[in-house]
Amino acid sequence: MNEDIIRVDSYDFDRRIEKGIVLAFFYDEFDTHCKALESIMEEVADVYYEFARVIAVDVEQSPDIASIFALNTLPTVIIFKDGKIGARIEGVNPPTVYENAIEDLI
Repeated sequence: MNEDIIRVDSYDFDRRIEKGIVLAFFYDEFDTHCKALESIMEEVADVYYEFARVIAVDVEQSPDIASIFALNTLPTVIIFKDGKIGARIEGVNPPTVYENAIEDLI
C-alpha cells in the first residue's frame, strides 16, 4: 500500500474514524479482489486527499473490527463521516462509486 493509505488496527481504529470523511478499506492481504481494490483506493486517496482519508484494516489482524461491522464480503469499504457510517460498499467497484459516495458526504 502506498503512503496515502493508513494501516490501522483495533487499537487506533476508533480514533481514526472520529473526525472528517474516512474510507475504511477492509481487506485480506491474500485475496485477489482485495488487491484489485487496493489500487482503486490508492487512486481515490490521491484524488480526494483534501476531503477524505483512506485507512486499511486487515481483517486477519483485526477480526474484532470485522465482527463489529458484520463483514461477510471482502473487500468492503465503509465510509464514515465524523464517526458515523455514511455508506457501505461491498466488492470491487469502479472509482466513481467511491467518489460519488464521498461527494454525497462533502
